[in-house]
Amino acid sequence: MGEFQVYHRGRLHVHLLQTTQFRTRHLSLKICRPLHRDSVTKSAMIPYLWMDGTSRLPSPLDIARYSDELFGALIRTNVGKRGPLQLAEVYASVPEESRAEEARGVFDDVVKLSLELATDPLRGPSGFSTEFVKREKSLHQKRIASQADDKIAYAMEKCTLHVCRGLPEGLPRLGFEEDIEALTPAELWAAHEQLLKESDVYLYIVGDIKEPDAMGEQLLEQLERQLPAASAASATSLGSAAVSKELVRAIPADGRGDEPEFITERQQVQQGKLNFGFRTGVSYDDEDYPALLVANGILGGFPHSKLFRNVREKESLAYYASSRLDGLSGIVAIQTGIEPGVAERAQQIILEQVDAMKQGDVSDEELHLTQGALANQYRQVMDQPVSRLEIHFSGTLAGIDRDVETLMKRMHEVSREDVVRASNRLRLDTVYFLSSQEGETHGN
Repeated sequence: MGEFQVYHRGRLHVHLLQTTQFRTRHLSLKICRPLHRDSVTKSAMIPYLWMDGTSRLPSPLDIARYSDELFGALIRTNVGKRGPLQLAEVYASVPEESRAEEARGVFDDVVKLSLELATDPLRGPSGFSTEFVKREKSLHQKRIASQADDKIAYAMEKCTLHVCRGLPEGLPRLGFEEDIEALTPAELWAAHEQLLKESDVYLYIVGDIKEPDAMGEQLLEQLERQLPAASAASATSLGSAAVSKELVRAIPADGRGDEPEFITERQQVQQGKLNFGFRTGVSYDDEDYPALLVANGILGGFPHSKLFRNVREKESLAYYASSRLDGLSGIVAIQTGIEPGVAERAQQIILEQVDAMKQGDVSDEELHLTQGALANQYRQVMDQPVSRLEIHFSGTLAGIDRDVETLMKRMHEVSREDVVRASNRLRLDTVYFLSSQEGETHGN
């Protein structure tokens, strides 16, 4: 994280990465507020309404034409989720002006347009345009419904949301389909105004920045002009990154007892999806995070990992078997694709791999192969500007100042004993099985 220069005033934050590595300059505007059941669906729709027009560019076509004039700038909006936070985002990229004389000065206009989308969207007589709201409601219903089309992602989402049950992290990123029909243009406009008034705002720039201090100050002033109430933290704001740190923390590993919950969902699927969710209580800012990262890699991050070798290759129980670690929630999630009839056997073998690691069954070869594979992954990240800023942003929310190089060094220092200690922080919370077959008694 030290590679980014940080400027902030109140709840406005500007992060600049000065680099000549890339041929494009990237911008990411992130407006963050805590997830709440009553606002999650409205907040999820707002970034899509931003792209329908602004006071100056009153239609999607006008926005597209103007973007083309900005040297073909790519601009899009999205809704995201990080731990207990919901994010309304604007992304933009444009050719690096230091490499193309014709692009000189274009980035300033891209910044203005990105802020304009978020702070000055087109307003109708009673809020957002009635016509655009009607269309976005239909599109948002389809966005939510389409999540069930990718069964692997669907099963993972269902499992991890259940691990987070009862917490803001357990709310879906896009909200709830049943909320959409009743939403009005006025309600959505009020939600938009509340979002701008109460949220932390993070603006990231990655590119060949000549005078970062001057740009940092200029961008802060620009944010203040377009978000006039934002420079002074209000009573309901998240405040600075230090306050956010209290909000973005790992799901506690303990407190729900030792017995996991078993869920079986029936759908017409060709292949059963057997997923496992573990709480660890370890997030980015924990001393054990590098060790847990390595432990997850040994368990299921790579083709040499225990799940792939033993569940898929040796026992032929799964079409795929892997695990991943969410650095903010601290959840380790295992996902497998299996024949429904082998669910109980697959569950047994999978949990044996976790227990083996807790008991110290970690070889030097597994450790070194995993450390090398993780290093390769992070070297690839260093070549991707958006990935670099996203990693930095997660660290900011967790309140830790650590760059990728430092994290890679810490991973290489992880010992077998560190991996075993980190593995013992896994607490099985949820076993989720998506299957079309009736009659399994797996789990309990």
